Amino acid sequence: MKNVIVLGAGMVGRAIARDLNQTCKVTSVDLDEGNLAFLSEFGINTVSADLSDPKKVKEIIKESDLVVGAVPGFMGYKTVETVISAGKNIVDISFFPEDYNDLNRLAIDNDVTAIVDFGVAPD
Repeated sequence: MKNVIVLGAGMVGRAIARDLNQTCKVTSVDLDEGNLAFLSEFGINTVSADLSDPKKVKEIIKESDLVVGAVPGFMGYKTVETVISAGKNIVDISFFPEDYNDLNRLAIDNDVTAIVDFGVAPD
């Protein structure tokens, strides 16, 4: 069974974690204890952590098969950069304002796939 880490347990991150939990071993990471408590009711592993800390993110994802980024947009670029530099594949939905193409060389050098802006953004 794949080990998936979902970074961010907001509205969309919670939905992703619940869906993936049907076929994967999921751990959801966030600072919001209420969101984490909700997910634990569905048998999802939870970790309370500050996702703005790259060292903490690398520690949390080290045993993962896949990382899903569902953090707020202002955190997205740095989070994706951290995950890529740790050598982990990531699918990210955060819609960050920075140019994701700037991460291409880092992904190639770390032999990972990074799928970014992969979600729904209301207009």
